[in-house]
Amino acid sequence: MRKKEYFISLKLPQNLEKLEEIAYNLRWSYNKKAQELFKIIDPELWEKTNNSPVEMLMNLTTEKIEKISKDPFFIAHLNEVYEDLENYKKSLRWFYTNYNKNNGYKDILVAYFSAEYGIHESLHLYSGGLGILSADHCKAASYIGLPLVAVGLLYRNGYFHQYLNTDGWQQEYYPYNEFYKMPFKTVKNVDGKDMIITIEAPTPIYVKLWESYIGNIRLILLDTDIEENTPENRVITGQLYGGDSNLRLRQEIVLGIGGVRALASMQIKPTVYHINEGHPSFVLLERLRVLTSDHNLNLQEAIEVVKKSSLFTTHTPVAAGFDVFSYEQLNNHINPIIGNSNIKLEDIMRLGRFNENNPSEPFSMAVFAIKLSNYRNAVSKLHGKVSRKMFKPLWPKAIEKFAPIGHIVNGVHLATWISDEFQNLYNRYLGERWILQLYDKSVWEYTPNIPDIELYNARLRVKAQMLAFIRKRLWKQAKAKGASTSELIRIRDLLDHNAMTIGFARRFATYKRAYLLFMNEERLSKILNNEDMPVQIIIAGKAHPKDEAGKNILKQIMHTIRKPEFKDKIVFIEDYDIEVAKNIVKGVDIWLNTPRRPMEACGTSGMKVAANGGINFSILDGWWDQAYDGTNGWAIGFGETYDEESYQDRVESEEIYDKLENEIVPLFYSKDKIGIPREWIKIIKNSIKTIMPNFNTARMLIEYINKYYINLHKTSTDMSSNNYQKTKEFVQWLNTIKDKWASLKFIKTTEESDTFSLGGQITYRATIEVNDINPKDVAVYVITEFNPTLGYENALYDELKLINSSDGVAEYALNKRLDAAGRLEVSYLAFPKHPYIPNLFEYNLVATNA
Repeated sequence: MRKKEYFISLKLPQNLEKLEEIAYNLRWSYNKKAQELFKIIDPELWEKTNNSPVEMLMNLTTEKIEKISKDPFFIAHLNEVYEDLENYKKSLRWFYTNYNKNNGYKDILVAYFSAEYGIHESLHLYSGGLGILSADHCKAASYIGLPLVAVGLLYRNGYFHQYLNTDGWQQEYYPYNEFYKMPFKTVKNVDGKDMIITIEAPTPIYVKLWESYIGNIRLILLDTDIEENTPENRVITGQLYGGDSNLRLRQEIVLGIGGVRALASMQIKPTVYHINEGHPSFVLLERLRVLTSDHNLNLQEAIEVVKKSSLFTTHTPVAAGFDVFSYEQLNNHINPIIGNSNIKLEDIMRLGRFNENNPSEPFSMAVFAIKLSNYRNAVSKLHGKVSRKMFKPLWPKAIEKFAPIGHIVNGVHLATWISDEFQNLYNRYLGERWILQLYDKSVWEYTPNIPDIELYNARLRVKAQMLAFIRKRLWKQAKAKGASTSELIRIRDLLDHNAMTIGFARRFATYKRAYLLFMNEERLSKILNNEDMPVQIIIAGKAHPKDEAGKNILKQIMHTIRKPEFKDKIVFIEDYDIEVAKNIVKGVDIWLNTPRRPMEACGTSGMKVAANGGINFSILDGWWDQAYDGTNGWAIGFGETYDEESYQDRVESEEIYDKLENEIVPLFYSKDKIGIPREWIKIIKNSIKTIMPNFNTARMLIEYINKYYINLHKTSTDMSSNNYQKTKEFVQWLNTIKDKWASLKFIKTTEESDTFSLGGQITYRATIEVNDINPKDVAVYVITEFNPTLGYENALYDELKLINSSDGVAEYALNKRLDAAGRLEVSYLAFPKHPYIPNLFEYNLVATNA
């Protein structure tokens, strides 16, 4: 039987048209008033559609639409939410006040590329933390008022859903995303037709463009599941992180090459390109192709233009976590793209290798991004140290601590992750404008003013809400598996509102060590089954479909928690997603995090917990290594590492039990005469006061703006002016410096002081034979370290000033106060100096006084 298919477009009455506009702006994903607007239309349908406004509107009957169009109370609420959205879009924000007030940066536009966006649970475009961070970055850009356009892929199947079989083994199934039910619209060309771009390949790839807005931020998504493509190319944007290496390569070609072409076809002209993780690195390749083909730059000139406008953020603490591809793969898939340009495949391979002359080394997306970016950053202080060590071979002459990779610790978008109860609490005691001034750290100084009893009662309410959600999810899980009526009844009363509740929810990768809590079942049972001080645990998380070890850890945990002594004390929530995360982080008392240091690049879940009055108990890794101060939670270990992993596991597992038994659980149950745990509340307040101002996305994005975006915008704008004339001048200057650098030599260095005592003055001097190099093109630094450590951990870099020069010899000097006592170690380095070179070791041109 032949079927015909038609698409019936949404057509709302005139007084409800604002409803559609609200639904297609993703600000509703973190705006409580907008969510409530849709929920009151039909609470059951709202839940059935996974809290998706567009899908809900698509499912409304004409009777329901007519009813709400005649409801004056609903129309008033609609107008209020719409007005709020309009005011939000028009309001002048931090970026305008600090940078754009006098039109100094009116042309800045950041293009942000990421493989996933975790905007809302109804939009299956994310797998985990990277996607959540990408979405929070965009939400913060809208909040700050930064001109930014985001680019990603529109996945037909997204990331997998999870359920466990009777043996506790993870099973996966994939959703089918009906794009018309999602808050995205097709981009139209000048003829009013769907905009489609083409990417050269053995079989051409056609890419359809979709768009949406997150507040004021434009989100562009690329889709290959269209009729113009072959079946092989239609599945490119099928599953997130699915398929083999060749499919991953083609996905990343669509994201990077296609992303740049999409922006060009839409007449969007970024001045800054932010590559979020290695997946979008082919953005840089397409830019090289355009600059060499369309602007007649040679490859070196094009590389410098691309570098000076690009930022690469790495989220991975191990080299094995980055995508690598063989010469043969690039020959098959990249050669058709660069075939008509002046770029050769060998040039691309060299840019993607640690050792560019090693033909057996594969192409690394991360190395390629690092070599073609002026700035690179890790996502926590410790991760920065790990990244500098990992990529140090790219700068063989650099001191590891000063390898040109910085860090900006991640944050969370508080409007998305704070519960209503705590938002209301902060409104009362921090002032109702606190949510509009997250970049003002002083607002959190009022945290001690929150009355203990109100904070405690807010905690009880969010905990009750979390447990109600958990029971509902567990009931659905059990019912789907054919549970008995008695079992379903038992679940309705599962978990204790008064028991201390520990949360452990994250990806089930082996380095996360979910098994650590279960290594001594006897001790764990004793803790959980203490009649006077009971404890319960909520667990959630997915293992990657190809991670057999992670799946096995999950299976073993499921076998353990089914034992009689753990029944009803530990629960596992299947299909961990944003909705589950929101409910768990707001209600748990303790957030347990057990990664193997230093494998956690950052982690952000604990920040969300702290925002809702929960307390962190974690290995000193990622963000917690920066945040923990001894008063705002608990640490596992002191930041030490072990050669023998099994020994480390035993030691840290026992420490978890010790601290739970002797410190954490007793403190939770230590209450005064009116039932308030004063010391516990004190830790909560310290947690809020110290974590919230430093680990939110407003602070994070302002750091990106101040450290990277503004500098990249200024440099890239300058270099592209006058048909790239300054780029050509810089390359000529750089090549001259490279040719002459070997002739530069230190003649003499001295340190002069009357006293060599604390508080005294010291003069550092360096005399250098610069020969034909202009002395102003040389930056001379003194490196000093009091009571020196291995690796220059506490070293300081200070630039000396040029004081005179003649006949190819230049003298540099610096006066400085001696601010510490003890052994002082001094050395000197010289580097090329140019406004376009922000990183001293960038070009591996270094001269020493050794």
